[in-house]
Amino acid sequence: MFTYSSRFSWFGSNLEAMKAMLKSLLVAFAILTFATVAQAQSAKWEYLVVSAALKNRNLERLMNERGAEGWELVAFTRKDVAIFKRKAR
Repeated sequence: MFTYSSRFSWFGSNLEAMKAMLKSLLVAFAILTFATVAQAQSAKWEYLVVSAALKNRNLERLMNERGAEGWELVAFTRKDVAIFKRKAR
């Protein structure tokens, strides 16, 4: 019958270090998971839908102007519609 120490003796003296590292990774994962969920639940968004049937230069200007206002492009449809979002103000 193998004991705990004999089964894992091939880890050598690094077993405790590996345990500590695993614990640290699990704690970090838990913190990041809960922080992400909390942020997602508290975020409120506003949306802007714009007809973007424009020439390239005008489209570029439109995108830059909306970006300067805090809007983020989230979709561009085949029918030349741009959908933006930003955190509600």
